[in-house]
Amino acid sequence: MAQAKFIPIAKATTGLNNYLDPVRLTYDLKTGETELSQAVNVNIDSSGRPSRRLGRVQKSALSARCGFSFGELCLFVSGSTLYRMFPNYSVAALRTDLTVGARMRYLPVADRVYYSNGTQKGYIVGGVDRTWAKGTYSGDPQRVYSDPPNGHMLGWFAGRLLIAKENAIFASEPSFYGVYDLHRGFRPTPDRVTLLWGTPQGLWIGTSSRVEFHRGSAWGQVHREPKAGYGVLEGSMTPCPGEKLGLEGEHVLVTTPEGICALTESGGLINFTHRKLVFPSGKFASAVVAGDRYIVMVEA
Repeated sequence: MAQAKFIPIAKATTGLNNYLDPVRLTYDLKTGETELSQAVNVNIDSSGRPSRRLGRVQKSALSARCGFSFGELCLFVSGSTLYRMFPNYSVAALRTDLTVGARMRYLPVADRVYYSNGTQKGYIVGGVDRTWAKGTYSGDPQRVYSDPPNGHMLGWFAGRLLIAKENAIFASEPSFYGVYDLHRGFRPTPDRVTLLWGTPQGLWIGTSSRVEFHRGSAWGQVHREPKAGYGVLEGSMTPCPGEKLGLEGEHVLVTTPEGICALTESGGLINFTHRKLVFPSGKFASAVVAGDRYIVMVEA
């Protein structure tokens, strides 16, 4: 009598693939490893084992959006108020006149966290909200200096704080982050800016239609290198140490219509999920690296 041959149906998974037709997903007869066409509320560990995600416990009755954390400082917006949350989940209001519904962006620089939502701006230092303005700076009498413009995106590069307003990027004077020459420190882009990340070797600029690396070490002395013919979802960028990706150096992760990508300090772009994941169409996202996972929520 012939002996029965056991074939494992599924012992592990290599992850989600909703790009291919389910009948075309890869399957290893020997190991029982397969791709998933759907995955809802599950985590997959490094061994390929799926498990259900943990539940959640309500810590505050406040509605919260536009969250941000840096060290011990945790910020979020609820209604028209910018709050700070403490480790015991108590909160303190820092500002109460924000435009309801405006998306807040944050940028830590030294001991300050700058913020802007396109209408209001400021910075937090020592847990206190401060006015972000030019102050008493005089500089070159032949030039006209202004307060920081209101913008929807913030970045830092080569000693300058960058503010994006739709399809324009404004750079502060070197080391004077409240002082802007709006005529000389200006750079246009083809469409709305969705990514700004400065590194020692250049500046990453993403828009709704493309990704570029501007190689160089000074604001006015860079060489533009096109990297991708697709855009970045605004709000999807988050820092990620290289060791979590099996790479060296510091990186950021971003979500694009073509997949989740890592951007390197030296100008490299790695698309980890090309032809594997199809994301809901959307313009805005929120993201965080928690443990070994990049978690992104797309506003469809």
